[in-house]
Amino acid sequence: MTAISGDRVRATLKRGLAATALGRDPAPGATLLIYHRVGGGSRDELDLPADAFRAQLDLLPPAHVVSLDTAVDRLAAGDPTPSIVLTFDDGFADVYANAWPELRARALPFTLYLATGCIGEQMRWEGSTGTSGGSAALSWDQVAELADSGLATIGNHTRSHARPEALTATELDEASDDIERRLGLRPAHFAYPWGIAVPDMEHALRCRFRSAATGVLGRNLPGCDPIRLRRVPVRRTDPPAFFRAKLGGRLVQERAYAAVVGLGKRAGAHA
Repeated sequence: MTAISGDRVRATLKRGLAATALGRDPAPGATLLIYHRVGGGSRDELDLPADAFRAQLDLLPPAHVVSLDTAVDRLAAGDPTPSIVLTFDDGFADVYANAWPELRARALPFTLYLATGCIGEQMRWEGSTGTSGGSAALSWDQVAELADSGLATIGNHTRSHARPEALTATELDEASDDIERRLGLRPAHFAYPWGIAVPDMEHALRCRFRSAATGVLGRNLPGCDPIRLRRVPVRRTDPPAFFRAKLGGRLVQERAYAAVVGLGKRAGAHA
């Protein structure tokens, strides 16, 4: 299956699943959307075309798009008000080139989790995908511009994009030190590289951060553990209706899609 035909299959499947969505109002609690790249020009599922990203922003209810701190405050206060948080992992340069102008024009807050060892260099780490490995990273001047805007929350994503088995307090502190040295602020939020939680690191995380985000699919309701936040991935093949379904309900469509893809992979298909 070619990349283009694979994209068509995924998009067709998602359009069918989206047809089962009920309601269009944002769901209660905090929905953390995961982005990586915007307009990078690759066929990676995590690299959204710039026009698709713009269309998604137009579907968001602006009043419900809030900073990560606001969302965490609401959860801690027992407030179920719908909160949509835009998060970007790693620190790809195309986020500055293609996502930032759209976010700035709409005055939408967002969070940028940085793998600080890549900033000013290339996005390359052990196990990075062929389409992303070696792509340009943000510069520190660009990160500073985002932070100074008041719209961007800068978070910690380790220095080396550490694999779960290599996550250490040193990795956390070196990345936070990099950010503090360059920007004059110490990050209060963390996202696990690879999205895989490391229970043995939770004490270290609680001592350093207000929140830690995983890659576990789900929404966050009042009373949840802020060191185990769940998120919702966004992919290049998400049609508008499927993206809208991510914002409401119980993520039935997203879970169904993940199940179908998992079955295909187990059967040897290139889903």
